[in-house]
Amino acid sequence: AMAAFPERKWLFGAEGLQRADRGALITTAGQVEPTGQMEVHDGGARVKTEVTKEKKRQFLDAKAWEIAISPGKQFMMTAFMLWMMGSGVHIMSIIFTFYQLITPIKGIMGIGQVFKGLEDTARDLGADLILQKLVYVACQLGVLLFITHRFGSMGLLPTSASDWIGSMPIRPPAEFAAGGLPLSAF
Repeated sequence: AMAAFPERKWLFGAEGLQRADRGALITTAGQVEPTGQMEVHDGGARVKTEVTKEKKRQFLDAKAWEIAISPGKQFMMTAFMLWMMGSGVHIMSIIFTFYQLITPIKGIMGIGQVFKGLEDTARDLGADLILQKLVYVACQLGVLLFITHRFGSMGLLPTSASDWIGSMPIRPPAEFAAGGLPLSAF
């Protein structure tokens, strides 16, 4: 049997409805939403949809890829903020850049924790998350490479010979001159 539509599609205020027709209002967690909209009343029968193993695997794969590329998504905002700060050496840019250097290192070290929520489901479904984990590590290494380049462009990495001048031995002089006559004596 086909469900019957109520006589009216819209109603402003539920006071004028018969008690039997109030069940046709759309309810979400006990709230009528949107106000007064009426839908087909099917007598409360619900159809349960079956979630297949393939759908679970597709969901797991989508979620794992979302986690895998998340460092790249987060880095876009970071790159914009670094660009806005400029390449000058001042305390805020050093602190912010150092913080951004630590973040990918923590991310690589905590890869097991990042994918922990998906591991059990992947094991049950026989899925492999190695590729997603490798992409995650590659994204983190890309961020780390950019931040290292940033430190180098700010002049905070010892990359030139003058940065190591303090550790070079002092050569003995080839010539030595001492004394002399004052010019006022002539």
